[in-house]
Amino acid sequence: MNKLRTTLILITAIFLCQCGSAKKTAETDGQTIKLEKIIFHTSMCFGNCPVYHLEVDNNKNIKLSNVVNIKKASDFKVIEVNNFIGKADDSTFNKLINELNTIGLDSLQFGKAMCCDGSIKTIVVYYNGKRKFMKSMFPPENADKLIDILYDICYTKSLKRTDEEFEVEGEE
Repeated sequence: MNKLRTTLILITAIFLCQCGSAKKTAETDGQTIKLEKIIFHTSMCFGNCPVYHLEVDNNKNIKLSNVVNIKKASDFKVIEVNNFIGKADDSTFNKLINELNTIGLDSLQFGKAMCCDGSIKTIVVYYNGKRKFMKSMFPPENADKLIDILYDICYTKSLKRTDEEFEVEGEE
């Protein structure tokens, strides 16, 4: 009877350890999105819209170009481009990955609206060996959180200004 009880306790302990191990693996390695890089562009508008060209890669490296422009009559003249580099902090990067995992990236569709007076948002995601391109002046509401996270990365104060010239992949 004692051997049976010991055996049952041992089996239960092994089972519980494996469940805990599986949970830990699911939390750290079980993400469905394997991000290679994400690119985010915003365009000029007829007001005071910030223009950003952002790239974040899977190593949390950030490249950001912030275009400073001035309005002259009905056209815009670029007067300065500020380049920044840095690393995304773990919290922000995890928010980005979590949102990419919950947003339904494979089925996410941006409308084709490119009219009126607003900034056009372009997002290009390289993930799981795929490339997803989305561009619209009025992205769908379910993309708002992803766009907010990308703007937050653009506003990261820890980025360092650099004279290094680089180009973030174009908008198509």
